[in-house]
Amino acid sequence: MTIVDAHVRVQHPCPYCDLSKAFPRSVLLLWCDNRRDTILVWGADEAELEGVSAAFRRRFRAKRLLRDGPAALLAIPDFDWAEPPSVTKLARRFGVWVLPPVVYSEGNETYRFVAPDRARLQRLFGRLRRLGAVTILSVSDRSGLEGIRDYPTASVHFFEGLTPPQARALVAAHDAGLLEIPARSSWAAVARQEGVGRSTFGEHLRKAQLRLVRNSYAVLRSRSASAAPPVVLPALSGAPTARAGEPAGARATSRRPAARRGGSARRT
Repeated sequence: MTIVDAHVRVQHPCPYCDLSKAFPRSVLLLWCDNRRDTILVWGADEAELEGVSAAFRRRFRAKRLLRDGPAALLAIPDFDWAEPPSVTKLARRFGVWVLPPVVYSEGNETYRFVAPDRARLQRLFGRLRRLGAVTILSVSDRSGLEGIRDYPTASVHFFEGLTPPQARALVAAHDAGLLEIPARSSWAAVARQEGVGRSTFGEHLRKAQLRLVRNSYAVLRSRSASAAPPVVLPALSGAPTARAGEPAGARATSRRPAARRGGSARRT
């Protein structure tokens, strides 16, 4: 038995899409519990984050639950609209599931669809094209759950927001050995090969690398945390030190332990 797993970008009239277009440097992640929406906002800087948050408060009566650096978690009370029809409602009609979160970036919304077969996906795609532009980023037949089970809950598609010039710069840099250590070429040589100036090529390449890191940041951070070496605390003043070749704290284990202290799948 197999299922079909697809990433699809849609651009159509939508209150959240319109707000995303107004703040193109921010990324919005949407979860819905059938009544209320929760949106995680990643702002490009503090001013952008405050602008997005204020817009959500004005338009949707959003309440900020938490802010952490350049990100904020917003809760939106009961909010719905009849037109245009929502992507999630259409997906449900065609027997297709949406895996949250829905990602809003630069006026586009990106979905992770799971369907029993490709025929249902094709019927959904045909209906969505009547709403606006549809870009199929990937479609895969899966007989196992590894691609879904390991999918981070706060991730965008790996290529989300990558422009054609940025993609070409990455490919050219890779093919010319510019990313190897040591490099087999130079930025100036690859730029001449691509027919652009060195600074222009460098800008495309750096932006492409930054985009890929941002798109995979949730996965990278999770992996780096799980792979972090154990923290070795310094010995307390007066505590016995380990002999050469003896694990730190080995002698301390023979001491008496200290006493414990008291202690809207409905739209979008």
